Amino acid sequence: MSAALALALAGAGAGAAVLFLVGYRLLRTDPASHLDAEDLVLLRREQRRRAEGVSPLRRLAAALAPRLRRLLTRRQVEALSTRIEEAGRPGGLTVDGFLERTALWVILVTPLALLLLAMGNVPIALLSLTVPVLMPLGSLAGAQRRRRERIDRDLPDFLDILAVTVSAGVNFRAALVRVAERFKGPLADEVNLTISQIANGLPLRDAFQAMRGRSGSESVGQFVSALLQSQELGAPLAESLNQIAADMRRDSAQRQRRKAAQTAPRVSLVTSVVLLPGALIFIIVGFIVGSDVDFGAFLGG
Repeated sequence: MSAALALALAGAGAGAAVLFLVGYRLLRTDPASHLDAEDLVLLRREQRRRAEGVSPLRRLAAALAPRLRRLLTRRQVEALSTRIEEAGRPGGLTVDGFLERTALWVILVTPLALLLLAMGNVPIALLSLTVPVLMPLGSLAGAQRRRRERIDRDLPDFLDILAVTVSAGVNFRAALVRVAERFKGPLADEVNLTISQIANGLPLRDAFQAMRGRSGSESVGQFVSALLQSQELGAPLAESLNQIAADMRRDSAQRQRRKAAQTAPRVSLVTSVVLLPGALIFIIVGFIVGSDVDFGAFLGG
């Protein structure tokens, strides 16, 4: 019995020693060394934001953000996270940051809604309560649209240069790195992030599928599909890239023609609203001045 007790004490002592060494090693290790590059950027932005100081309203909004998150379902949180990813995380935005902005709008709009209710203007008060939801979502949707348009605009040129580089005999991954270095913007950021994920052990298919999900662009989806078919089926990649680039330029031209067709009625409306009243006033005043009519006698003055 004493031998078993001694063995148990020895095992406990050995376990304590191991835990002490592991804890000491973690204490001496930089926690940021285990983070990805994207997480490090977000961490630095958050530290800089905290160092600059936070207003009382923002502190109150930060306290309300967890309560707003508990009101959302898991699917809604995932959908919101996807939209933030497609927008490129503007300013290091996260789901909690988005909810903090929403809470800030709630704080700002609530006194106005209460004032409108006190004045008996119930419809406008109810309408004002939609502002905390619509304003952050509208800003996020605008960032999504601008980022997607930038990606769609840069992708054809990117694919052309990539096709020429691959045709010259350069390895596909090295060609991606070389072409991405010559581009700036969200497309180059996505490609560099994908290359970094592949270099860190993520399978090529999963990395490019994640790139497709983050971009939210149909053009990127076509590029990823052609790339995966080339990798899995052995199809010629350069020809596929050239064809996709040609299709994207044709689609872009069609979009520009549709925008031009939508611009003409807007210009006509602005012209009618601005110039027509001025022209009518000019004609009527000129008619009155040039007619030499005594309006005083005509009106009985």
